[in-house]
Amino acid sequence: MTPEALGPYNRRVRLVVEVRDDQDELELASGVFGAQGWGVRPARDGDSVTVDDGYAGLIVEVPVHGSRWTARSTAVEQLTTLAKRRKLDLWVRESKLIPPRPTETQTVYHVHRRVPADAGPVLRWLAEHWAAVGGLDVRHTLQLRGEYSDGQRERALAELGARNIGGPPFDPDAHDIRRAIGPRPEAGATQWRQDAGRVAVISAVVLVCVASGIVLGAFDTAWRFTALLVPAAVSWPTGAWMTSNAPRPKLVRLGCGLILAGSGTFAGWMWGRSEDTGLSGLLAGFGMTLGLGLTAFGLWYALSASWFSRNVQWFLPVLAAPLPFVLPWVGAFLHAVYLEDMFGIPADAVHVGFYWQYLVAMRPLAVAVLFLLGLIALAGWARHFNVQAPVSGFFRVSLVLAGLIAVLTVVQIALDDVEKAAGRAMAAAGAGHRPPGYFGLRAELVCVRPLGADTPVVNGPVPTAHPVLSFQPSGDTLWLWDPSSSRGDDTERHALRVRAEDVELVVAHGRRC
Repeated sequence: MTPEALGPYNRRVRLVVEVRDDQDELELASGVFGAQGWGVRPARDGDSVTVDDGYAGLIVEVPVHGSRWTARSTAVEQLTTLAKRRKLDLWVRESKLIPPRPTETQTVYHVHRRVPADAGPVLRWLAEHWAAVGGLDVRHTLQLRGEYSDGQRERALAELGARNIGGPPFDPDAHDIRRAIGPRPEAGATQWRQDAGRVAVISAVVLVCVASGIVLGAFDTAWRFTALLVPAAVSWPTGAWMTSNAPRPKLVRLGCGLILAGSGTFAGWMWGRSEDTGLSGLLAGFGMTLGLGLTAFGLWYALSASWFSRNVQWFLPVLAAPLPFVLPWVGAFLHAVYLEDMFGIPADAVHVGFYWQYLVAMRPLAVAVLFLLGLIALAGWARHFNVQAPVSGFFRVSLVLAGLIAVLTVVQIALDDVEKAAGRAMAAAGAGHRPPGYFGLRAELVCVRPLGADTPVVNGPVPTAHPVLSFQPSGDTLWLWDPSSSRGDDTERHALRVRAEDVELVVAHGRRC
């Protein structure tokens, strides 16, 4: 059994384990560890492992998935926990994280078509610039180990001309090679250091340009255009650095710098034009961006190389199957709360399109999904740092409790939204305005004109001096809602029930009929 049987891993931890020097004990330990997919072998003379009297040394390699900071402690805990369950007499003498092999320097060559020899100066100039940005590529790439040199270039041309793996062959008269666009690699620097340097330079340029764009969009004076001097000044050195691994036309260098500096400046300008650019607004924006980034990484840590990622094709259909039945029920429930609990009108007395039941349930569903994604992201960070290994019981109980709290919070948010929407409608009716709709529930401000001398009204009498609310009726019975405060604080007692044949409704404008 290989380590892959346990699932993907990204860390390798090697342990020196002392086992009681007994043949049966050594065979049992080797079999138990090997059954987990771990690499096990006796300590050799070249390992220079010293053990206490009565013990023998084993070298065990444990694959771990997660952060490098907690990989060793997680591997030690997994091994010692397994040993306690199997009653093995051993202990871990040493643990070491095996670093990945350093990435070798490589040079990438792209094959492109040559500029025709009979091309005019303008066409040649355009073709050279187009080829420098990959416009004449024939989609053929060669990667060689080592840094670029004239000898390596000649070797690349010879290798391309001697081999054909399909498609049109490489023709030295019609084709040439160019290096990929990128910064010049630092001599003797590791890949990690080069990547960190690139990220640092690009981040600094973007932040400076975003700040200039914010200044440009936040102020209205003519002096704000001086902020463009900053991105203009950094465009050329940034473009030269981005294309420093190979000679490029000056226009290509300038264009690369302008793209990076211009995009950051434009983003800052939009931010400055649309958002509060004070200190509180900037901190809130950066905090939101940081939160989204942490959530995205947490979701990646939680879902990548997991049971979900391996069974997503079965899990998603099962999860989505109840939605066509759950959403209409939730929508009908919210509509009923709005009408019956807020206005005292039976839900079946008002006609609402069925599609509104789906739409009204979308918001609590979106809030529930956001809560769920937040919990999954939290679990992903815990998984990345292997928190669930030492405190798995506490972590699982906490996750379940957090899920219950999230469900209750979503329900409370949905009910508060219904109450606020009803409150806005009541306030608008009291002020003599047509209230806003609520997901298909449209209330009209109307004046009631009785058609007879005696009009039977439940919770009457029916007001004729001021307008009332009328929702779209369903059937021969009309339900009206009186916004007058004289009926008390219980809004359900403001509901009036009359027969449609006994009254005439006229659209009202203002607070008087």
